[in-house]
Amino acid sequence: MPIQELKTATENENNQLKDNNQPKTTKGALLSFAELESKIKGVIFGLFGSIMASFGVALGVSVLTPDRWTILMSGLIVGIASSFANSFGPLVSKTRLITSQTYSRIDLAQATGSLILTFIVIGLPLISYLLMDDLAIARTISVMTGLVLLFIFGVHRAQLENESPLSYAFTMALIGAVGAAICYLIAFYLIK
Repeated sequence: MPIQELKTATENENNQLKDNNQPKTTKGALLSFAELESKIKGVIFGLFGSIMASFGVALGVSVLTPDRWTILMSGLIVGIASSFANSFGPLVSKTRLITSQTYSRIDLAQATGSLILTFIVIGLPLISYLLMDDLAIARTISVMTGLVLLFIFGVHRAQLENESPLSYAFTMALIGAVGAAICYLIAFYLIK
């Protein structure tokens, strides 16, 4: 009998330890803090690629044509494709496919919200192509806006990762600048 009581006590302690390691959610809450933090990290990471792709492609296309509508649409199309992949890609991740996990309406709503947010953000560096008559100034404003956005989101991502915000933000902006330069140079030297 004492051995059985000891086994039961040990099982109860193990169950309590398991419960303490689980993310805390309040009853009726949509996400735990850990899940929310993970989602925010994912959205910010997805924004990096979408921002870089949209203003990089728009910059390259601006070398090929002075048509502002074509430049704007090319940047938006690439940005939307990238943001769609970043928003809905996790819904069909390897983990979900292996575990046959189903998608909830919350998952779909979060992915849709991420897509809309990304669409708004990627539009910011592209607005200059509509508003400016001088293409060189529009390019400069577009690249600068894109780099500032990368810097801002880099600071936020670094804070979530407990890294140096300025170092991480400068790294992201530098990667964006290199990507934009490569797009420009490919269009200028290889295509034109």
